[in-house]
Amino acid sequence: MKQFFKFFTASCLGTIAALGVIALLFFAIGGAMASQKPPVAKKTVLKLSLSGVIPEKSGNVASSGTFSLPEESLGLRHIKKLIEHAATDDRISGILISNTEVSAGQATLKSIRESVEVFKESDKFVYAYADYMSQSAYYLASVADSVYINPQGMVDVKGFGTLVPFFTEMLEDIGVEMEVFYAGDFKSATEPFRRTEMSPENELQTKQFLNSMLTLYQEQVAASRGLTVADVDQIMHDYAGRTATGAIDAGLIDGAVYIDEVESLIKRQLDIDDDKKIKYKTLSDYNTAVDLPKAKGKNKIAVIYAEGTVNYGTDDKGEINETNYLKYINKAKNDDKIKAIVLRVNSGGGSSLTSDIIWRALEQVKAAGKPVIASFGDYAASGGYYIAAGADTIVAEPNTLTGSIGVFAMLPNASDLMTEKLGIYFDTVKTHTMAIGLTPVYDISKEEGSMIKESVDDIYDTFLSRVADGRGMSKAAVHEIAQGRVWTGEKGKEIGLVDVLGSLDDAIEIAAQAANVDDYKISEYPYIKETFVETLMKSIAESEGASAALGLGMSKQEKALFREVRASAAIYLDRSPQARLPYTLRFD
Repeated sequence: MKQFFKFFTASCLGTIAALGVIALLFFAIGGAMASQKPPVAKKTVLKLSLSGVIPEKSGNVASSGTFSLPEESLGLRHIKKLIEHAATDDRISGILISNTEVSAGQATLKSIRESVEVFKESDKFVYAYADYMSQSAYYLASVADSVYINPQGMVDVKGFGTLVPFFTEMLEDIGVEMEVFYAGDFKSATEPFRRTEMSPENELQTKQFLNSMLTLYQEQVAASRGLTVADVDQIMHDYAGRTATGAIDAGLIDGAVYIDEVESLIKRQLDIDDDKKIKYKTLSDYNTAVDLPKAKGKNKIAVIYAEGTVNYGTDDKGEINETNYLKYINKAKNDDKIKAIVLRVNSGGGSSLTSDIIWRALEQVKAAGKPVIASFGDYAASGGYYIAAGADTIVAEPNTLTGSIGVFAMLPNASDLMTEKLGIYFDTVKTHTMAIGLTPVYDISKEEGSMIKESVDDIYDTFLSRVADGRGMSKAAVHEIAQGRVWTGEKGKEIGLVDVLGSLDDAIEIAAQAANVDDYKISEYPYIKETFVETLMKSIAESEGASAALGLGMSKQEKALFREVRASAAIYLDRSPQARLPYTLRFD
């Protein structure tokens, strides 16, 4: 037996040592490669393929699983900087936008479009090509000088719509009833669990914000393609882009060709022989090849990226939690070199408790004499709006989804499932009425229901007060535009929820003016630190063929499904009152 343990221990130690050597080898190779920036050749074309997640802050993406390869995720502001830097880089001759689909929201795409327009001012070419284009992919592609698709392809421009599933009867059939409590007639996140169709209030707000976003889409596509808004509207009614020929006739594209024909056009632009290969650089490649200019100055402005679901008691990447965000806010407050904070929000909300904790921390920053400016991305709704409600100035994109000032709580009542379907019974002994707490195996009593409703109403009242104090409005006036209703940034400006329509850079400039500083650097939070496993996996991924050989990573579809499940699970598993956007919208 002693010999067994001797050899077993030696074997384990040998395995660990071998893994350590392999890890060090990868780090050494990665370090040597990182020390030498790959060159950018003359007549290089920057390829924009934006099918992956685009976070606000580079790398700030929730993990897709323990053994998944790290996903390349350049942040929105960094992507914009790279595109605009390419405009001044004489080695970059043009851009090829190459997307069949994109997963980014409308405000994100609008921001990237603007950077491509800046690039076009350099008189360099911009082409767009894909085998087919989703509606959102076309929104970005339409800014190009020329747009092409495969002869068998299509441009899926058809207008905006939403499809909402309702689970009430299905849950009843299996013996589950959702006990729902909410404040706000428009707070529709709970409707799939208490109705079989959209409420009139929900239908009204959805139509209004879809129409508002549609107008901006049509205006920008029309301006880029030399069409009128009426033309684009008719194209959507006729679904004219459903064939390549129809897309040409409608003026959506400039031709139906194959990729080799587009590359022949690019080669003529580059003045290279047809048998030569085009030198492409993806954004990721270009990012590793260039050093972006950095601002100088002893003063700093902190940009705190608040993106993802608002959760309590966690510390994961790609989410907003009090664990980490109090550290970021307090560091910015206590650093004498940091003169102002810009809170960049891209969140549909979540935990009302965490939202209030972060709101309080930002109030303390203001009390310390530092301006707080909020900047909204694709979403800044419910808890996402709550954390920014006290900002000195709120800046939003016209197609940001914001508002949704309301609260809800849900608890599944599975008593019938347990007794009628499964034959499981429970009994209790308790000293006080609430001793065992709220449980899904018993009906909620009238007294318990009153307690939950009281809590939801109290949080809603506090939410109204936070917004009223921050916006300089009466609580009654806030209630009129609150009640869980979703607005666009453009409409939000009209009703007082937003001060300025603009970008993150606009918000940073407003912060600099408020702090009375001219020369400043940007300090970004959160700090994104790779774990040992992530670094090792990335090193493996960068080794040719290694990731395929080891069978690591997830497909694009698997990653998308993981994100949907992760977002949905947060709603059902959190039994505390929530301030959350009622939808996860995708504008395909």
